[in-house]
Amino acid sequence: MTETAAPPAPAGRARPAAMPGLPYFGGIARMRKDPIAYLSEASRRGPVVRLGRIGRRSYYQVNDPDLVRTVMTAPYADIGMTRTNDVLGTLFGESVFTMQGEVWRKRRDELQPAFRTSNLPELFGSAADEIDRTVSRLAPIAEARGSVDCSAALLDLLQRMIVRMMFGVAVPETAAQLTRAFDYGLEYRQRRRWAPAGLPRWFPTPASRLFDDGVARLNASITEIIDDHRAHPPERAGLLRMLMECRDEETGAGWTDDELLAEVKTTFVAGWLTTATAAVWLFDLLGRHPRITAHVVDELDRLPSDRPLRYEDLHTLEYTEDTILEAIRLFPPGWLLSRRVRRTYTLGGHRLGRDTVLLVSPYALHRDPAHWTEPERFDPGRFRHGTHGEAHRAAYLPFGYGPRVCIGRGVAMMELKLIVATLLRRFRFTLADTAPARLQPVSFLRRADPLVLGVAPR
Repeated sequence: MTETAAPPAPAGRARPAAMPGLPYFGGIARMRKDPIAYLSEASRRGPVVRLGRIGRRSYYQVNDPDLVRTVMTAPYADIGMTRTNDVLGTLFGESVFTMQGEVWRKRRDELQPAFRTSNLPELFGSAADEIDRTVSRLAPIAEARGSVDCSAALLDLLQRMIVRMMFGVAVPETAAQLTRAFDYGLEYRQRRRWAPAGLPRWFPTPASRLFDDGVARLNASITEIIDDHRAHPPERAGLLRMLMECRDEETGAGWTDDELLAEVKTTFVAGWLTTATAAVWLFDLLGRHPRITAHVVDELDRLPSDRPLRYEDLHTLEYTEDTILEAIRLFPPGWLLSRRVRRTYTLGGHRLGRDTVLLVSPYALHRDPAHWTEPERFDPGRFRHGTHGEAHRAAYLPFGYGPRVCIGRGVAMMELKLIVATLLRRFRFTLADTAPARLQPVSFLRRADPLVLGVAPR
């Protein structure tokens, strides 16, 4: 059997630390019940920690940033993505999110031109149109000194923004279908993720039939939009047109309809749910920290007040950007990353068998006092001197790490800065309930309860 090794670790015990629990299974039951608390506890027990087993799979958590970097940059022959893609493969198709190895690298290279920084000003215009609609909706509520469910409002806003950026026009019916399909699909995937055993994906259960029917309707709706887009291109270029211009790097041919459909769906969920989750936590933190909010507003007030916000204005918002980076440190939407050992591998001096699952918790890494000063404190100043703050680069993973780092991170940061700048220039928000927020770690790290904010004019 072929065996490879990561860079050698300092001499120490041959077996990694293990979480307490039942023989063989370890503490997996506790992880299912409260994964955030469990993984946070495991992160303090050592650089590599054995968690237990689910079925035939052994689970380990990697906590040392140097070893995290090794895992996230290892060759595909050694470490690849986990086999949780039975649901995601149906939902997204063969996309850059579900592919692995050489076919993934090829697709990623083909996608790069669509996400060039030079495309962001065009996308900014589409996003700005939608946030203006949100401002119009909030204005009468603010005049009445009312309150708003910020969780729902931001989810709706980000959905409309990504649809407009994707298609160049608003398509509300398809947006609603996208919402239903993705919400159910990601919930269905989460239920299967921790199942010790179960029926295969192809077996026709009521849940699987409902999921498959929703995906079929979603695919038909998006295909219809793509066909209409080809026949009647909108005036403003969107991500769809940019994706349609992607070419096979070897033949120069455009993508097939199935390839295009897969990347449209992947881009949609990445630009919507992850960013909306981050935006909710950002406004939660701003509501709890009025002094930091005041610093953000001071920076925004230095922008010209006699014209709408422009794309180039975003580059001047350094403190606002630091505030966003700090918010996604404390509450990274992607709270759990996983990889699978593809052949016997030695990591940090520990021998891991084939099909071992390696978990990396950005949430735990981002709050580890070994890497961050006062990690529980909301302090945008820690990012003053760089986008990784004071910590090891691989201890800050809001967009992932290594070759599979989020390709759309520039779009996400643009969306978040645009939202903060537009809303805080017009309105003053106050947090109605200052009790600690409850976490809901599903596919993304959501806030379990609605974020209700009082809103008033500035």
